[in-house]
Amino acid sequence: MWRTAVRFRRQPGLNRNRPSPGFTLIEILLAIALLGLIAFLFIGGASDLFRAQEKSVQDVFWQSVQSARLQAVQEDRTVVLRYDEKLHQLSWGVDGSGSSLDWPGRSVEFLPEDQHNSILLGGQLVDTGQIPFVRMYADGGTDRFRVHLTENGGRISRLEIDPWTCAPIVSKEP
Repeated sequence: MWRTAVRFRRQPGLNRNRPSPGFTLIEILLAIALLGLIAFLFIGGASDLFRAQEKSVQDVFWQSVQSARLQAVQEDRTVVLRYDEKLHQLSWGVDGSGSSLDWPGRSVEFLPEDQHNSILLGGQLVDTGQIPFVRMYADGGTDRFRVHLTENGGRISRLEIDPWTCAPIVSKEP
């Protein structure tokens, strides 16, 4: 009986020890899991963008200050910023006309820079010399002033404003 040996010849360049091209099941599952995680984080973060957020009294105050300052610089004129107690709005403009923002807090008090108009009343330091408005100048500066922002809950924020940059002056509390 003749045995014939059948030998298969390998083709040149074909190596059976090398893995075949493509992705394994683990790699595919890992990629899907990462895409799911990224989508979850994006959807969770994006929902905050579309949710209406209540503005704080400081946000509204700084928005009005920066808008008044920008208008003064752009128009090269002095712009007046004031608080209207009757309409409950911060308004700014030239010659009594301009823009306004509804005030979410209880009140705004513009006070002179010096603290000599203060008295101690019932253990609280109370300012007696309110000023009706502050001016924003064409060079980007403002009057020297302080401001008391009162929220609806009664919390008061006291800020001193730098006349050159219209930014709050941070002071060290005793």
